Amino acid sequence: MKNIFSPKLVLLLSLAAVGLSVAAIEYDVMRQTAGTFLYPLDDSFIHMALARNLAIHGNWGMNPQEFASASSSVLYSLLLAGLFKLFSVHIIIPFLVNCAAAIFLLAIVQRWLRRENIVGGAQLAILLGVVLLAPIPILVICGMEHTIQCLFSFLFIFGFSRWLEQSLVRKGEKWELPWPVVLYALMTTFVRYEGLFLVAIACLILAWHRKMTLAIKLGLISVLPVLVFGVYSISKGSYFLPNSVLLKSGGIRLSVDGILEFLNNILVQKLTVVSTDNIPAGTPRPGISLLATQRLLILLPLTYLIFLKYIRQRPAYGYILGILLGCTILQLCFASTGWLYRYEAYLIFCTVVITGVLVYKYGREVMRERGAGACWMMGVALFAVGFPLVLRSAAAFSKTGTACVNIYQQQYQMGQFLHTYYNGDVTAANDIGAVSFFTDGPNIDLWGLGNFKVARARKKGYWTPGFLDSLCRKEGAETAVIYDKWFSDSLLQRWTKVASWQIRNNVICGEDSVSFFAIDKGNVGALKKNLLDYEGRLPAGVTVKYY
Repeated sequence: MKNIFSPKLVLLLSLAAVGLSVAAIEYDVMRQTAGTFLYPLDDSFIHMALARNLAIHGNWGMNPQEFASASSSVLYSLLLAGLFKLFSVHIIIPFLVNCAAAIFLLAIVQRWLRRENIVGGAQLAILLGVVLLAPIPILVICGMEHTIQCLFSFLFIFGFSRWLEQSLVRKGEKWELPWPVVLYALMTTFVRYEGLFLVAIACLILAWHRKMTLAIKLGLISVLPVLVFGVYSISKGSYFLPNSVLLKSGGIRLSVDGILEFLNNILVQKLTVVSTDNIPAGTPRPGISLLATQRLLILLPLTYLIFLKYIRQRPAYGYILGILLGCTILQLCFASTGWLYRYEAYLIFCTVVITGVLVYKYGREVMRERGAGACWMMGVALFAVGFPLVLRSAAAFSKTGTACVNIYQQQYQMGQFLHTYYNGDVTAANDIGAVSFFTDGPNIDLWGLGNFKVARARKKGYWTPGFLDSLCRKEGAETAVIYDKWFSDSLLQRWTKVASWQIRNNVICGEDSVSFFAIDKGNVGALKKNLLDYEGRLPAGVTVKYY
C-alpha cells in the first residue's frame, strides 16, 4: 500500500475529489445562470459587502458610512477586506480563498496522519471521508469562513491533545503551552465565535489537571479577538457581540416558567429531537443537520468505549474525543446547525479524522478480542448512529447547485434591480447581502443584522410595525423589498404592494416569494414602471405578479 499510494499521490487524489466535485456543481450552476458565478447563500454577500466597505470607506458595516456588527467572523471579514484592497473587489475572491484553505487543510491533516503512522491507503480513505462528509466541496462553494474554521479547529484540538499527552508522560516537569497551540486557540476564536467553545473545554481540562495558571493564560489570550472587537463595537455605539450572534440567541425569562421553558428547549428540542413546529420566520428549520449533530452525542462516546483499551495507551485520542463531545453539546445548546450544512462542519470534520484513525489502527485488534458476532453488532450500531452524517452529506451535494440558482433568481436579481434604478437611494430589505453588495445606498436592514437600531429594537421588545414604518420614513426609504410572511399585516398595510417575484424549487431562500412595496403611495407609479422595465431581464423560473 505504501508503494501504491505515495504521500503526494494521496494528497493529489484528495484534492482531485474536491476539485472535481466543485467543478461539476459549478458547471451545472453556470448553465442555469447565464455564466454568472454565484454563491449558494446570501450570507456570502454580507461578508463581501462588509469587506468592501471596510476596504474602500474604512467602515465596518453593510453601508458605506454606518457601523454595523453584521459578521460572526472578525478574521474572515478582515481577510477579505485586505484582499479587496490589494486586488479590487471581485466576487470570485472568497471562492479562491476557500480553495486555498481547502488545500492547506487536507495537506495539514495528511501530515498529522503520517505522523501517526497511517499508511497511504488509509490516509486516502480518511481524507476522502472528510472530503465527502464535512463536506469540503460545499464549504468551498459557499465562499465563507467555515473551511478556515475547520483548519484552525483541527490544529487546536489535535495539537492541544498531543501536547497534553506528552505533558502527562513527563511527570515532574513544568508544563508550558507551546506557542503554536496558543496561536491556534487564538485563531479559532478569531475566525468564529464558536471557537470559544473549544477553548473553554480545553481550559476546563487544564483546570481538572490543576493547571489554573495555564488555563487562565490560554483563556485570556484566546478571548482577545472577541474582547478587542467587542470594545471597538461598543465605542461605535453598538453591542459587545455582533448582531448576528445576538439575534440568534434566545434569552431566559427570569421566572420558573421561563427557566423550565429554556431547559425544555435545550434538553428536548436541541439535544434529543428534531422538531419543525413553531419555527420563527428567518430561523433555519431543523432537519438532517441537527439530527447528524445530535448523533455525534452517541457516536463520540461509543467510539471511546469501543477503543477504550487503546485510548488508555494514547490519551491524546481520548482528549480529542472528549473535546469534540463537549463542543458538540455547546454547539447544540447555544449555537446553530444547518443553513447549508456549514455550522457543524468543523465538528464532523474532526470526528471523521479521529474515528478513521482509531478504526485503522485498532479495528482488527478489537475484532479479534470481541469476536465476530460482537463486532457485527457494533458495526450495525455505528452504521445506524452515523448514517445521518451520510444523509446530511448527500443532501448537501444535491441541494447546493439548486441553492446557487435560487440566489441567482432571487437575491442577485434584487441587487441588480436596485442597482439599476435605486443605486444611491435608501431601500428597506430583510435579506441584506446581495442588496448591499450590488448597491451603494444606505439600505435599512429590517431584520436587524446590518442595522443597530433595528437589532436593538428586536432585543428590547419594541420591534413593532409602527417602529419599522417610522424608521423607514425617517431615513427616507422609498422602496421595501421583503418577505411578506416575515412581517405582520399591520406593517404591510401601511405600505402599497406593487409586485412579487416567485421562484420554483426553493431550498435556501427565506421564502420563495419576495415582494416590492412602495412605502409612500406617491412612489407606486415609478416603482411599477421600473419593475415592468426590468421584468424582461429576469431569468426563467421567476414568476412575476403585479397588484
